[in-house]
Amino acid sequence: MNRISILINTILSIAVGVLFFLYAQLKSNSTEDNSLESGKTFPKLITDTALLKNAKIAYINIDSLNEKYEYIKDKSKEIRGRQAAIEGSLNSMYGTFQQEVADFQQAVQAGIRPEAELKKEEARLQLKQSEIANKEKQLQVLGEEVAATQSDMLQNVSKFIERYNNNKFDYILAYTTTNISSVLYANPSLEITNEIVNGLNEEYRKNKKTIK
Repeated sequence: MNRISILINTILSIAVGVLFFLYAQLKSNSTEDNSLESGKTFPKLITDTALLKNAKIAYINIDSLNEKYEYIKDKSKEIRGRQAAIEGSLNSMYGTFQQEVADFQQAVQAGIRPEAELKKEEARLQLKQSEIANKEKQLQVLGEEVAATQSDMLQNVSKFIERYNNNKFDYILAYTTTNISSVLYANPSLEITNEIVNGLNEEYRKNKKTIK
């Protein structure tokens, strides 16, 4: 499996595994500014746990989001299908090309075929090599498309969470059991994964109908 294929498979397996959404600063305790030379301001670091007592926190199980979000399932299926088709074609082309090159080299060394015929065969092999390069480029472009799709998906999910939240929670965290998680314990009563997934799927279905 070449480097582009590994990239595609890695991104597809990660899906939204890197998603971490921090929605808002704590209301009354986040108004103090730390100004930088650039003029940007950042919330003051809260070190007193008493200030977090009334914070409203929820979390999303990323493993469940990966499994249930229909956009991820549909897009993964589509991309894997295209990847398999390109790789299947490439594997076939590689096999015949290598054999044909070996036969050509043997014929050149034997010196039993006319020079005009050898030149014609050499030109054909060069053309076939270009076709293989174009097919490899298709796989590379697919890898770039996957990366762009993942970026768009993460942005869309974050925007949806922001609309969904609408000041319900001060923090919405990401929780996963398959990767290193910043949330070491999560109270099940704080999970909002199903609500997020249902909302995302509803929007996705509407968008699919609009596109059709």
